[in-house]
Amino acid sequence: MFRSLTILCALAVAVACRPPAERYELEGSIVEVDIDGGQVTVAHEDIPGYMDAMTMPFSVVDRKLLPNMERGDNLQATLVVRGNAYWLEEIVVSRSVASGSLQAQMAAEPQIGRPVPDVELVNQDGETIRMGDYRGKAVLVTFIYTRCPLPDFCPAMNKNFDAIEEALRADPDVYARTHLLSISFDPEFDTPELLRTFALQRHSITEETLDHWEFATGTHENLRTLGYDIGLVYQVASEDEIVHNLKTALIAPNGTLAEVYSGNWWTTELAVQDMRDVLSATR
Repeated sequence: MFRSLTILCALAVAVACRPPAERYELEGSIVEVDIDGGQVTVAHEDIPGYMDAMTMPFSVVDRKLLPNMERGDNLQATLVVRGNAYWLEEIVVSRSVASGSLQAQMAAEPQIGRPVPDVELVNQDGETIRMGDYRGKAVLVTFIYTRCPLPDFCPAMNKNFDAIEEALRADPDVYARTHLLSISFDPEFDTPELLRTFALQRHSITEETLDHWEFATGTHENLRTLGYDIGLVYQVASEDEIVHNLKTALIAPNGTLAEVYSGNWWTTELAVQDMRDVLSATR
């Protein structure tokens, strides 16, 4: 009897400590559907009492709805927030002819095996670099901006790359044949000098390792040219805010697109293994 009471009390405490769910009505247009990750990225309108309009991925409880969604569709749903977790329920999707600010027309469906555009960028040292400079290496590219305030967005990509840099460094042979590149789509703010300072704040980066993990930016024309084939969508919404989806791409040593990771569901272990596999395939 005492043991049963203890269990009941523990359950009561657990239930009492669970934060209550908050529910908000959400409306917007679909930017991207990530079936494997169970997410849909939505360019949504203001959510009164919760957040301003922005573009971000949401988990979908009923995953069987995802294959029927398309980029550019209108979406209405209930956003459920409990503590740090959030997801969409009661989803209604309708097809739309009109295009919003961040629609699929701005990005192609990534084509694995397609050559990546050899665009010109500028790295953290003010040096001109091109994607073709990394031929012979497996290159992992992600897109960020240093002022991004959402922990599940750019800061999560920086954290992932931190872990990947350390994992690759543990194998000198693989390290010599790989490269990491974080590209900012905020060139007006993220100057080479600022990117250098930002880079050296990463715990896995030193002056020496900046040759392996670079930070770069470029003109919006070049950034959109590169991002288009990878599925990157971004738009400067205000002086302090850029709305964007999350795309990380693995480029094979021959300069072709080997893999694209959408959203923030992918793991660092997956990316490192894919880099190893790409290198093994080119030996």
